[in-house]
Amino acid sequence: MSPAPPAGRGRGSDGDPLERVSREALRPYYLLYGEESFLVERALDVLRGRLLVPGRPGTRRTLWGDEDAGRLAAALADLASPPLFGGSQVLVVRRADALRDEAEARVLEALPTLGPGGTLVLVARVADQRRRLAAACIRGGAAYGFGRVDDRGAAGWVVRLARERGVDIAPAATQELLDRSGIDLAVLAGEIDKLALHAGQGARIEPTHVRSIVAAVRQHAVEDLTAHLARRNAAGAARALRLLLAEGEPPVRLVAFLGANFRRALHVAELSEAGVSQAEIAARLRMPPWLVTRIAGQGRAADLERSLHVLRRLDVELKSTRPAEAVFEAAVLEIALGGR
Repeated sequence: MSPAPPAGRGRGSDGDPLERVSREALRPYYLLYGEESFLVERALDVLRGRLLVPGRPGTRRTLWGDEDAGRLAAALADLASPPLFGGSQVLVVRRADALRDEAEARVLEALPTLGPGGTLVLVARVADQRRRLAAACIRGGAAYGFGRVDDRGAAGWVVRLARERGVDIAPAATQELLDRSGIDLAVLAGEIDKLALHAGQGARIEPTHVRSIVAAVRQHAVEDLTAHLARRNAAGAARALRLLLAEGEPPVRLVAFLGANFRRALHVAELSEAGVSQAEIAARLRMPPWLVTRIAGQGRAADLERSLHVLRRLDVELKSTRPAEAVFEAAVLEIALGGR
């Protein structure tokens, strides 16, 4: 068996995991997973709001999958027992894909014992069906996957987030924001918060608002960093990274732009290695021929895939409590040095 495919690609409630979490009957356990951490966290917030109603008794607890198994066992036992003063109990286990075999077995044993008033929420990066716990959640219909959004999906979320903040946003302003900030939803949400405050309740965000509030990514410097990585120039890549961070470039946004550059290079490399001419590549990918020529030598498809894997891991690490500069530089060096 292979890892579960990303969810949310269809239409209606069947294809929208966030809609399902919001509207389906409550379950005794959930698995929230995927690379789009902003949506995973949003789904978790939705569940908390449904399970722990303000003004009513209720408790919540958070553990981590790589913690001591004894703590998890005690928390699961508490979850299966009604609290002294009544009310709902919610146990959130983050990094559930890091559970060791013993801990995973305890969770599997606990699933059938969970009932009204006690809910287990597992949060993971991936849902690998080769793991018994993930497979059980998928079979039970309790797994909700949140794959990364594309440009179109990000544009839709910009409009949605703006409306949630009581403002409208012009299509041109949406595109300007995406051009400046990329498609990372957490970054976009932060920028929309600032834009909504600047424009005022009930206003319409225009491109002029975006240009005055949202700093554009230092595109030339990002391209420079990408070029150093493509040439396996570790020293040059480290210098370019330090310059970008010193100038205040948000690390999460920088990862998003690097990822976009590497994905574009991967598409070109895959077609090139399949024998497709540069002219045909330009037509298929709707790129100007000069751009295809420029990025055609940025690496083999296999190397670019490995680089994207490093960037995906870095994205998770940057959203934890680890020092941004240190983990970013380690990832850059890993990409630049390759298998050496």
